[in-house]
Amino acid sequence: MCRATSMATNLAVAVAATAVGCMLVINLAPARPDAGKGRPPAGSTLAAASGHGGSAARAATSALGAAARDGADPVAEPPAGRIEVTAPQPGIDFKSNGSFAVAWKNTTGEEVDIWLNAKTGHGRSQRLGLVASRAPARPTSEVIVTLPQVPPGRSYFLEVATAGDGAVRGFSRTFAVTD
Repeated sequence: MCRATSMATNLAVAVAATAVGCMLVINLAPARPDAGKGRPPAGSTLAAASGHGGSAARAATSALGAAARDGADPVAEPPAGRIEVTAPQPGIDFKSNGSFAVAWKNTTGEEVDIWLNAKTGHGRSQRLGLVASRAPARPTSEVIVTLPQVPPGRSYFLEVATAGDGAVRGFSRTFAVTD
């Protein structure tokens, strides 16, 4: 645990130093490189920190260039498209463990997951369960979902989000669940 704490502290120092325009290089090396695969004694990890001339912007640019050379996408494209939930319509109550249709418009071109959520108060909500996964990526789609066993209430809603990353999402209006 001490080693993890030390590494986290070193990382925090590096981030803080970079945020103020300094470049900090941290090299971690075992105290005894010839020790083989055995575990080093507690507290024997060495950390050397050294300042480096140049700006943080130049360091960040170099890091981005290295990521691009390695095949990584250094600047991820923002998610494109939009999801609009068109059904269920407001004012309809559903039974716990009951099934109903969910419809949406999807311009992302990606499959979607459908989640049951509940408002928990103070502008917050909680995901209660996945009710459909990997639904079609068509521009307009509809699936039948079955609600899990949930307590009766008036603050439930559905979240339709791109499968996997959930980067683009749409929400239904709230609905009630009855016994």
